[in-house]
Amino acid sequence: MSGLAVLPALLDDPAPGVGLWGLRSAAVLFGAAVSFAMVDRMAPLTVVPMPRWLRQWLRLMVMLVPAAIVWLVLYAMVRSALGAAAIGPAKDLVVEAAVCGLTGLAGAAVAARYWHTSTAALAGPGTQAVLVAASLFLSGTYSPWPVPGTPNWSPVHRYWLASLPIIVLVP
Repeated sequence: MSGLAVLPALLDDPAPGVGLWGLRSAAVLFGAAVSFAMVDRMAPLTVVPMPRWLRQWLRLMVMLVPAAIVWLVLYAMVRSALGAAAIGPAKDLVVEAAVCGLTGLAGAAVAARYWHTSTAALAGPGTQAVLVAASLFLSGTYSPWPVPGTPNWSPVHRYWLASLPIIVLVP
């Protein structure tokens, strides 16, 4: 389903910015899907010689690595179809996608730490939905979703880069 987010960018004559928004949407959708790997319903009943955080990170890697590879393939497809100028610098967009995806994982990880039910994973997409919806009300220089070539592209992506270690440390 996340691959459908970039489908309009791969058509003959896409609208400006559709590739960038498709990649952003795909990152959010992949993060929402991967957040369901964070819940271990058997955690209270199992005794293993491995700490909880290590089990959680191993479960995460099983889901996160394929999702990241598929996103990178989608990025390569959009970049080859539209060019680098249409979607911005690669490093900035990869950091933005990582933060968008890992935000859902952080929300699900916090919920999974306290509730060992399958519904705890819904905290991941819920966290993403709240943050994305709130960010859409920001405009101008305060918007975290700039278009490549605008003056606030670099400052905004410095904030994305600064938020990445925080998001990674939460789970």
